[in-house]
Amino acid sequence: MNKYNQLGRVRYNQLGRMKYNSQETEYKPLYNRLALSRPVILDQNRRRLAVLENADDIILEQEVNGIDQLTFTLPWKDKKRKYIQNENLVQLVDRLYIIRRVSIKRSGLSPAEIEVYAEALWYDLQFAEPVTKSRWEEATPAEIMADLLAGTGWFVGNVTITRRRTLEVEEGITNRLEALAELPSLFSGELKFNSSNMTVDFTEPVGRKSGAAIVYSKNLEEIEAIYDTEELVTRIYLYGKDNMSIADANDGVPYLEDFSYTNKVRVRVIKDERFTNPYYLKEKGQDALKVLARPRASYIMKASDLSSLSGLSHEEFFLGDEVLVFDEELGINVTTRIMSWKYNVKEPWNTELQLETKQPSLTELLTGIQDSASFLQSEDTVDRSEMLNLHVFNYLMNSRADDGFNYWTNDGWEIDPVNGYSGNASFKATAQPGVKKSLKQTVYPSHRDSYSISMRVATENLQVGTGKVGVYIRIKYTDGTEDEPIWISLAEEA
Repeated sequence: MNKYNQLGRVRYNQLGRMKYNSQETEYKPLYNRLALSRPVILDQNRRRLAVLENADDIILEQEVNGIDQLTFTLPWKDKKRKYIQNENLVQLVDRLYIIRRVSIKRSGLSPAEIEVYAEALWYDLQFAEPVTKSRWEEATPAEIMADLLAGTGWFVGNVTITRRRTLEVEEGITNRLEALAELPSLFSGELKFNSSNMTVDFTEPVGRKSGAAIVYSKNLEEIEAIYDTEELVTRIYLYGKDNMSIADANDGVPYLEDFSYTNKVRVRVIKDERFTNPYYLKEKGQDALKVLARPRASYIMKASDLSSLSGLSHEEFFLGDEVLVFDEELGINVTTRIMSWKYNVKEPWNTELQLETKQPSLTELLTGIQDSASFLQSEDTVDRSEMLNLHVFNYLMNSRADDGFNYWTNDGWEIDPVNGYSGNASFKATAQPGVKKSLKQTVYPSHRDSYSISMRVATENLQVGTGKVGVYIRIKYTDGTEDEPIWISLAEEA
């Protein structure tokens, strides 16, 4: 989800100034279908000012549980340009947007035009007063939402999820919109903001069965199908607040695994400080692993919304809907959900769709796990959740000898297949006088300031003599410099 909190950079706030419930500000949409509709300008009290018949390049960009933005252009010579003012509203069918940025441009001999960028009305929740309640114990989404929306002019709408969770935020500091954005990952649901009646819905992630079919040679112009296993994981270790594991809720086992697609052991460790109950953490981990343990399929396409044509109203689709995608030559025949789109309102035949699993951005790739982030962490979470590629493993690969000596440089060590600690196997070295034995791995950490080295060590009849047993750490930087080596002794030295 995008970072909605832009405090300190922008100063827009409709909350407390709009008279949402005033009779004189009631309005009715002029259009009942998104395709071929036009932007309607309202003043800050929702009074209609103008219909922009000459608006062009009308693009609605939306994501499930994500951004909701509208852009369009208007010829400079259009007399209705006087209504294009910052903080006025744009009505698009039954949705309301706030004009945030107005640009006037001319290029060469082309006529001057106005470019407009508008944000969904609910973006202003980021500017509401900070929440006064800081902790919810065993609360439902509806209970948490009622507290987060109190006094904002928004109200709890349709909530179908009744699971209970414990959530804690920083009192007096937490941004309300940021806190709301935590609910989808905490409860595995989807938020929907209804600006027509100022309500917020929270429902299971199940799309409406639209009945629409996107078929090559009919309304499918371009398609890119992507299948990848770059981030496929078959075993996850889960930790909550104060390093609580799921062992108590999982028969003493601190991890979950799923080998339904491959028998390779691919491990990730995820920590989320929001969880204080191991049973809830296990439940969330099971949901995550259903996605992580399988190849990710994503479809990016250009498709036509044909619903505006006579007799084809049944072909209408919306964000979050289930649609059938069919391309006989490519062997694609799937029913999947529209997770994001750039809907071209004026030219609905030129709409970009992204279905089911969204492809990660470059930023997401740089931060590590993509899909697991959407399950157990969102950026700048309410209670700063650290996601670790490793708890015992961190950036270290194959630390339990599950995959032989893969990722290691071995000189004299063995695999002990039966005496493992958290798994079946472990690494073993048998001492020999005058013989050095080493096991090395180079890791590439990210941007954090501090790291931990942790391990489980067992010895039997160890006699060090003049030798040494321990861990040798060398830290090198990209500029070629390095710190003094660190030696961690694991046995008393002579």
